[in-house]
Amino acid sequence: MAHTDVTLINDGGFYVPSAASVPVVSGDTISFATSDGSAASLFFSPDAISALSPAPEKAFTLAARASETFKFTKSTKGSYSVFVGSNGDSAPANFPKEVSQSLILVPCSTIQPPPPFNGPGDVLKPGS
Repeated sequence: MAHTDVTLINDGGFYVPSAASVPVVSGDTISFATSDGSAASLFFSPDAISALSPAPEKAFTLAARASETFKFTKSTKGSYSVFVGSNGDSAPANFPKEVSQSLILVPCSTIQPPPPFNGPGDVLKPGS
């Protein structure tokens, strides 16, 4: 049975997983920890929740200086994904629907893109 350590690398509050995906194989384990000991949030898809033991909450908080280990309970294909964020406000609106036998690890951010530029009619204000 294989074990995979996933380090969530903190890049200024944007967490990048050390692996893009991990095979979903019954009996294998996966653990999560941050590179700097900070807290992070993990958002598991419904299929991922059903394939892990203990079953994590959809929004799971990885405590500061902690490591959390889960065991895969399935080897079947599913829409397995986990988004990694800096806090509970960085939850994804939707999870990918692609079916595979891998848990996809996705960084997410609370940084919002700037509003779109609508053309010459836009009024620019100082400081904007």
